[in-house]
Amino acid sequence: MALTMDIDSLKVGYTDQQLESLSKLGSRFEAGIAPWAAWESENSSFGKTLRKWALYPSFLPIFLSSDHGVHWESRCWPNELSSPYTFVSWNQKKSEKMRMVHQKRSYYIPHPWVHYRKKYYPTLPENRKGTLVFFAHSNNTTSPKYSNLDGYIQDLKELPEKYQPVVICLSFHDIQKGLHKTLRKYELPLVTVGTTNSQKFVDRFYSLISQFNFCTSPNIGSHTFYVIEAGIPFFLFGPYPEYHIKGSNAVNDGKQRLSDYGDDEDIENFSELKALLSTKTDSVTEQQRKAVFRYLGMDSEISRHKASWILWRELFFNTGKIPSLYITKVIRLVKKISNHLA
Repeated sequence: MALTMDIDSLKVGYTDQQLESLSKLGSRFEAGIAPWAAWESENSSFGKTLRKWALYPSFLPIFLSSDHGVHWESRCWPNELSSPYTFVSWNQKKSEKMRMVHQKRSYYIPHPWVHYRKKYYPTLPENRKGTLVFFAHSNNTTSPKYSNLDGYIQDLKELPEKYQPVVICLSFHDIQKGLHKTLRKYELPLVTVGTTNSQKFVDRFYSLISQFNFCTSPNIGSHTFYVIEAGIPFFLFGPYPEYHIKGSNAVNDGKQRLSDYGDDEDIENFSELKALLSTKTDSVTEQQRKAVFRYLGMDSEISRHKASWILWRELFFNTGKIPSLYITKVIRLVKKISNHLA
């Protein structure tokens, strides 16, 4: 499937087959040439954009751990603490906690998507139209619950004319669970950015959002920060979903508690951010931009050349792990080919 669709095509949305196809890797090399040393620094095109920004070859593994999205909280998660690799984060407070509290080597860096966006998607087209709705998504352990899904969809349909057409963007997690089939009855176009395992994820994201005048969601997620940084107004709309946890080794089962994710300062800043984004605006305000830039690490003093030095140094420190990484990748490729031919 092509990475771009014009706004007229998006009024129709993707078919079930297209949604399902994009929600899994389309080829053996769509996840990249290099094997993944740590999934956090490769997933969601972080590896692709980090390599571009830090002038690092696409065929070499990245021996760094990182945030797996853009987060308001500063909690250091078990998978990050147990990683043998140096940690990088676009959350300054979290990076400092890694160093000061957990005595782990950590660097505060700008989010690599920002450099990529400025280089490859520097301006928004003039013929944008409508609103892209980022549907609150689930993952393997977390599921959102809407108190009144029918009412939320109806409210979206009744947004003023300047916000129309409304198009719903679904996570690949939810497509794999069949949510797209449940939502078909509402007769709104459905689209997706596809699997986060794909190197094309970042391009699909910017190609998609650049077709719209507005973006919205009932909750704050990584998408919030990306669209505002790109210059597209974002507004919170609809009841904030209630999240439920089951099977996580990091938080208790049951209703999600903010205190499991951040401290009192984090929660206060999160509340202020929600208030800031609860009003519809025709353009991104300076206050919104400043808040988003902080969460994206845009005041980091790490340069591209310093980042390159860090990546090459970590490669040198981990040279002994390189052969096994490539052997494992080759074995997986052979198995996939064998299964395909069987």
